[in-house]
Amino acid sequence: MERKKVRIETVKLDPSNPRSITKEKFDELKKSIKDFPEMEVVKPLIIADDFVIGGNMRLLAYKDLGYREVHVIDVTAWTQAKRDEFMIKDNTHFGSWNYDMLANEWDNLPLTEWGVAVWDTEVEELKEEAPPSFLRGINIDFIMDDYDVANELVGALKKSDTYIGAIVLEALRKGFK
Repeated sequence: MERKKVRIETVKLDPSNPRSITKEKFDELKKSIKDFPEMEVVKPLIIADDFVIGGNMRLLAYKDLGYREVHVIDVTAWTQAKRDEFMIKDNTHFGSWNYDMLANEWDNLPLTEWGVAVWDTEVEELKEEAPPSFLRGINIDFIMDDYDVANELVGALKKSDTYIGAIVLEALRKGFK
């Protein structure tokens, strides 16, 4: 296993990644990265043959935040079976929170901001009213000369809360008619 820092455009999302993220959670992930950027160094992406097998959502967030380089651990030497096992186990959360301890010993910290899902009746009611919409990413390669312009345009569209997927689909449909 090799740990290294690489240009972000060399790392690709795994198209078979079975995880997805809501827009709300994706925004929380980006905020977490902005608030604590050192985590990118101590919690590198796990890659094999330049595809992420651990950290697909973080890669999307890093790209969205304009990162040019990321830390990775390259496990290309692993068998496909071991890669698949890692991808699933890396996304399985075996533990659970001790809510009494959180309420009594950790209550002075912004746990909700840090992604700890503490029970909130208003949040629970909202979840029941509207099903979440899921965000999945597709990696689109750009030559370096076009990357900055594309990234700027995508950023502007996201800020305007425009569904970029519809624009891409329409352009693809027109291109293949």
